[in-house]
Amino acid sequence: MTEKNNKKTIFGWSLYDWAKSAYETTTLGAILPVYFVSVVVPAEGFSFRGNLYTGAEVWGFAIGSALFIFFLIMPTIGAIGDLSGNRMRLFKIFAYGGAVFASTFYFATSGDVIFTLGIYFLAQFGATGSNVFYDSVLKDITTDDTIDKVSARGYALGYLGGGLQLVLSLALIQLGPDMLGIEAAMASRIAISSAGLWWLIFSIMSFSRMKITESKPIVIEGSVFSNAYAKNFRTLKKIRQFPFLMYFLIAYLFYWDGLQTVINMSAAFFTEVLLLDQTQIIIVFIVVQFVAYFGAKLAGVMAQKIGQKNTLYYTMFLIFLVGNAAAFIPEKQFLPVIGLGVFTAMGMGGLQSVSRSVYASMLPKGAEGEFMGFFSVLSRFSAIWGPLIYSYVSVSTGNPRLSLPVITSFFVIGFLILRKVDMDKTISEEEWAAI
Repeated sequence: MTEKNNKKTIFGWSLYDWAKSAYETTTLGAILPVYFVSVVVPAEGFSFRGNLYTGAEVWGFAIGSALFIFFLIMPTIGAIGDLSGNRMRLFKIFAYGGAVFASTFYFATSGDVIFTLGIYFLAQFGATGSNVFYDSVLKDITTDDTIDKVSARGYALGYLGGGLQLVLSLALIQLGPDMLGIEAAMASRIAISSAGLWWLIFSIMSFSRMKITESKPIVIEGSVFSNAYAKNFRTLKKIRQFPFLMYFLIAYLFYWDGLQTVINMSAAFFTEVLLLDQTQIIIVFIVVQFVAYFGAKLAGVMAQKIGQKNTLYYTMFLIFLVGNAAAFIPEKQFLPVIGLGVFTAMGMGGLQSVSRSVYASMLPKGAEGEFMGFFSVLSRFSAIWGPLIYSYVSVSTGNPRLSLPVITSFFVIGFLILRKVDMDKTISEEEWAAI
């Protein structure tokens, strides 16, 4: 049986966020999208079935397609882990596989559009799959009085790891051409690939410290895959009988979409609207990563002092203010953007960590992998719509600044729905089995 609140296991679990966040921050956030658009996709665009697409259009389509596919299959993979009793084994397979593929971005050069997208899909498949099992074991290693702090610790270490790796990547990109005599594109390739190696090396260190006992396989008729798929449909039907969980997930869909849109569209907004250069944007990302560490730690304490719901309200309010204030920032003003980044980071760290711990605390024992499969992929699925709405408002009005009040309205909707959620309720094993 897994020992609760074991310091070594908790550190190992938190260290995985340190490992994977380098890929998410450096590769997906700051460098790969720019490299893909400016280097991989030809200047004239990418031709597909007689149509010509820009690099940004291809990248957006790839992300949307991948998120939709993962939304369909990840809950089933989580359920397979529960039924087979192999959550930790699957955790390692997805983590190591994703890290290896992330490291091979080095071989993606100019014109390698399909190759680069293939690597992206496989690396992101590993990242998404590993996150399902990373989240699912949170309840195994904590108790009710420690789950908020441990969840916050994971996010906090992730922000530090991602931020540190991004600093090293920025140094390589800035100094590589002069000090090492390598081209800027080569420096970007090395930086992107190093994030994958960082993920792999620290994952090995992470798993060596996690002592988590696998649950016994559940005896079933037929294949594990078919039973897992059927189990997901039964789960969806059961959730309707627990309004507190259903309302939380609906509220989460809205405010998480708002948060992810602020994060994912910030670089484009800074570039096209505020006219900041790439170095300034990377610096903003770095500031956000390190400040978010303190935001996550603070949220863990606040959840104990003022309650989980009030902590979520506080973090949503911060990001709501930032999103609306950004609409009034003048062009080429770097310091105000840094200020907004600080406030965003303070809210972001808490909103992410407390949301995860709230959800995990509501789950019935034995269904963590299945439920976290929904939660992990729900996070990514919700992130599809905000950028589309941002773009639609921008195109319709001709003013991207007007998109921000629309996006921040998601926090208002999330707040109103969250008021219906009783954070103290949980689903017992007996309640779940009786349905």
